Formats: sequence, C-alpha cells, structure tokens
Amino acid sequence: MNRILLRATLAAASASVVVVLAVFGLLEWHTLAAAATATAVQQADSVADVLASGGSPDAIRAAVARTALGDRGDLGVRLPDGRTIGTIHASDTRPTAVPLPNGTTAVIETYQPTWTVLGPWLARMGVLVAGGVLAVGVAAAVGRRYTRPLVDSVRAIVTAAGAIGQGRTGIEIPATGAPEIHQLIVRLNDISSRVESLIASEREFVADLSHRLRTPLTALRLDSESIGDGPVAERVRHAVRALEADVDDLIRTAARVTTLSAATCDATKVVRDRMAFWAALAEHQGRLCECECVPGEALVGLTDKDVGAVVDALVGNVFQHTPPGTPIATSVVRYAGWVTLVVEDGGPGIVNTATALRRGASGHGSTGLGLDIARHAVVATGGTIHIDRGRLGGARIRLRFAEVGSHHEHPAPRAWRLWSHSADLPSP
Repeated sequence: MNRILLRATLAAASASVVVVLAVFGLLEWHTLAAAATATAVQQADSVADVLASGGSPDAIRAAVARTALGDRGDLGVRLPDGRTIGTIHASDTRPTAVPLPNGTTAVIETYQPTWTVLGPWLARMGVLVAGGVLAVGVAAAVGRRYTRPLVDSVRAIVTAAGAIGQGRTGIEIPATGAPEIHQLIVRLNDISSRVESLIASEREFVADLSHRLRTPLTALRLDSESIGDGPVAERVRHAVRALEADVDDLIRTAARVTTLSAATCDATKVVRDRMAFWAALAEHQGRLCECECVPGEALVGLTDKDVGAVVDALVGNVFQHTPPGTPIATSVVRYAGWVTLVVEDGGPGIVNTATALRRGASGHGSTGLGLDIARHAVVATGGTIHIDRGRLGGARIRLRFAEVGSHHEHPAPRAWRLWSHSADLPSP
C-alpha cells in the first residue's frame, strides 16, 4: 500500500508540474519571441533614421554595424540602385520600406534565426524543470510523511489478520490512524473478540458433548465385549474402539486452542485403508464394492484423519440412504495437478443437488453434515466438489483436491474444465 500511495502522490504531483511547465513554456516562448521582434524593429528603425536623413553608404554601413543584428549578419539594406549593405538572407526575413529624400525607397531586411528565441527559452525551461523535479520530490516526501500513519494502520490490520488466519486468538489491533481506519480497526477488534468467544463456546460444547458420550459409549463397549466371537462381533468391537478414539480426540482437541498447521497425506493409501473397512460391511449387505486407485502417491494438504473422515462421510451416506445390495465404487485419479476422489453408487441419486452441499440440509432425516464435511475438506486445499449422476446409475460425488506441490493460478475454472472433459479421465 505504501508503494501505491507513493505512486499516486508522484503521479498527481508530476501531472501538476507538467501542466504548469506547459503553460509557462508557451507563455515564455511568446514573450521571448515578442521581445526578439521588438528588438529587431528597434534596430531596423535606427538604420532607417540614417537612410531617411540621406546618409552616405559609409554612414549606412556604420549604422548597420552598430546594431546587434547587423553585427552578427542578420540585418541588410537594399538600396534603390541595387546595391546591398550588410547581409541579405534568401528567406524568412522581415522587410521594412524606408522613403529616401530623393523620392526613391530603400528596404531594410532583418532576419531572426530560431535559435535566438530557442536558446533563452531552453535555459529558462531548464530552471523551471529543475524546480518541478524538486517540487515532485518534496510532494513525495510530504505525502509519505502524512500517509505513514495510514500505512502503519493497514500493516497492523494485515498482521493481525494473518495471525487470526493462523488460528491465534485474542488479537487486538491498536485503534489509530484516520477516522475511517479507526472505525475499521474497532470493527475488526469486535469481530476478533466475537470469533474468540464463538470458538470458546464451540470448544466447550464439543467438550461437554464428548464427555456426555463417554457414558453410553462405555456401556456400548461393555456390551460389545459380551456378544461373543465371529466376524460381526469383531467388526462391532472395532467400530466401538474407533468411536472411543474419536471421542478422546475430540476431548483433547477441545481442551487446546486450535491452530492451523501444514499437513500432508497420501490420499490413495487412506482411501484403500478406509475402503478395506467398508468392504467387510458391504460384503455382509451383499453390495458390490469396488476401489480403484492410481498407482503411486497422491499427496494432498490434509491429514489422514481428514481424508478418512471424507471417505467415511461419503461412503456412510451410501450405506445409510441406499438399500442393501446397492453397488458402490470409489476411485482416486491424479490429473493435471489435481487428485480426484470419486464416490458413486447405484442408488436413486441426489434429487436436489443445489441444496445437497448446504450444511444441515438433508432430505432423508439425517444430520446433513456428510457432504458439508467433504466440501470443507476439499475447499481447504483449493479444490472443488461436484455432484452428478454416475455410471452405476446413482449419485456420483467428485472431489478435486489440489495436489501438494502443484500451483493453480485459477483453480476453479481449471477444475470446471476438467469436469467438462471428465470422459477423458480413467473411469473407476
């Protein structure tokens, strides 16, 4: 911003100086040209006086030599008999007719070269240009001096916004600067305080909810240990243990201030691991469960738990909202700096795709948070989510995560182009 204000000050000052120089330049040129013309007329009149008094050629020659124009060869006299005294130029002369005592007429010609006006004009304009440059420099210094509080206030706002963006709370910006900036800082401090209060309230709510879940979860764990052996019993116990781990993680997370940190995981590995868990349940319900992942790593800027939560949310929706026997397929594809996760099923599909991604919106009596969890995760990497109908006949959820190490200047348009050319991508 400091550079922008400095450039604006320099532009305004320079424009003013240019206008002033142009006006003064024109005035000076006309003034110098008029002065040169007046001087030439005056010197021609002095020679005309000698001619009118009937002076001899020597007297006329002496009168011409006494003038500045004659001395430098820019004044000449044409006598009636054709003789010339001084220097006669071929063109661009100013003739003056002088009647002689014998009834004839002589002509005085004065020549005014351009440099006689241009030289003094350039000298004066040089002084004016130097003064203009000095004026621009002073304007820049004064402008920087008076805009420094504004720049400092904006820098404080940017620094505080960066700290808040990194998850830090309790940030308060000193309310200084112009009245408008002062009001902006006051509003930002109010927003920061409110955000901190909301985070604290949400943290307390998560902690209370987690603790309330511990009692029924403990009872569920005890019941799962008493149902005997077998694949189903082991699967139930595994789910209970995973749920206990998630609740413990919620309690630990709620007890500390949330911070943002760089995270990286292999989406291919996470999807394979989670689909191995869901494949057992799919087999129990008679579902065809496919999982096809691109060879090698597909790194995205999320943790294993984040990607796992996305997979569980999308696949869990299929199990919850489609009847047993409905096929399900997942795939991971890397293409042009994007990691695409596709989850599709053979169910009835999603009727209202416009509201499906809205938090809490559900047409089947559920919480409506599954797709919202997926949307938040993919947007966090700079990607996009798209809902359409897949090859199995039901819903197809396509999430495009920005691959770690890739750079996308215009991620959204590029992702939309990839959607329009999705037929070229390997199908799951």
